Amino acid sequence: MSITNRQEQILNILNERTFITVNELSQLTFTSPSSIRRDLTYLQNNGLAQRTHGGVSMPNPIKGVASFHDRSHKNIKQKRIIAQKASTLLKEGQNIILDSSSTATFMLPYIAKFSSITIFTNNLSTALRAIELGINTYCIGGHAINDSVVLSGTETYKTLSNIKADILFFSSQSLNISGDISDSTEEENYVRMLMIESSKKSVFLCDNEKFNKTSLHRLCNIDDIDIAVFNESFEGLNTKSKIL
Repeated sequence: MSITNRQEQILNILNERTFITVNELSQLTFTSPSSIRRDLTYLQNNGLAQRTHGGVSMPNPIKGVASFHDRSHKNIKQKRIIAQKASTLLKEGQNIILDSSSTATFMLPYIAKFSSITIFTNNLSTALRAIELGINTYCIGGHAINDSVVLSGTETYKTLSNIKADILFFSSQSLNISGDISDSTEEENYVRMLMIESSKKSVFLCDNEKFNKTSLHRLCNIDDIDIAVFNESFEGLNTKSKIL
């Protein structure tokens, strides 16, 4: 999928306005209403916008999140490709944060090949798997979010404020064409923000199923992180961050 400069301009306007009429877009882009309608049809067909009577809005944000177990068994091939690419960033002696995502867990077999890497994670399942693989592991404390294996809360925040990791590997639920990284869980989103602040380098792991989607809570823009790792290219996405 590719988009024109005008279609990208429309998406940038939508990112600021949420909803806008065809006539307003026509005036702002100096384009005829008929051409705007064709652009909107194309954007809607590719899941980037939602046509409404007389105008257009952003697609409905994704709500809710599947359990960690369900996510761990979804898009396995894509996540393995991403983990293999991201493994080129590993070095002996690193202190690494893995977020609560299932995608980050796929990094563990590669981390286990090193003898002096230490990981920090707020995911109990990830921590247990790391221990089984013989990885030096710290489980970031806190309380379970929604009865899940993911920990958050005051203890989590305190621990993250007291460490400075070499690198963070994290994922999130959605990445849209404007480069906004977002998630449906506000609390996990906040923890990821603290993880980014507590790391010298941040690496975003994202499979293609998350492309062209927007969730309720915005974390950051892809330009705010150092490296993004995809299983395939995201056509139309412009970023100054390094892409693997």
